[in-house]
Amino acid sequence: MSQSLLPPRFAGLEHLVDEWALPSEKARAHKRVATDIEVSRRFHGEVLPHVEPIIQYLNTFPNDPGALPPDALRLYRLAQMFMEVSAPIDLEWDSSDIEDVFPMERMNFHPPSVPG
Repeated sequence: MSQSLLPPRFAGLEHLVDEWALPSEKARAHKRVATDIEVSRRFHGEVLPHVEPIIQYLNTFPNDPGALPPDALRLYRLAQMFMEVSAPIDLEWDSSDIEDVFPMERMNFHPPSVPG
């Protein structure tokens, strides 16, 4: 039997995991600007009804992505990508990017801070 990609109650979103549950801020930012706005709108629309249950589910774990089980980590990454595409959708942009923005290839992405 194959292992589920997401927690059972979110199994209906599993088809989105390979394309959208990306492991880094850089990958998510590049995906957002490279994806047609209509594709982003479809992704956003499909995930939106599940956002509150996703938050409630993830709140049952410690606030440390590194401590999440694999299926919950994929769900967390899917939620991060949802947030990434939300700005252009919520602001009703015609594109996933802005023409006069600082060039993506010149941006530096740093790993998350770890409380010490």
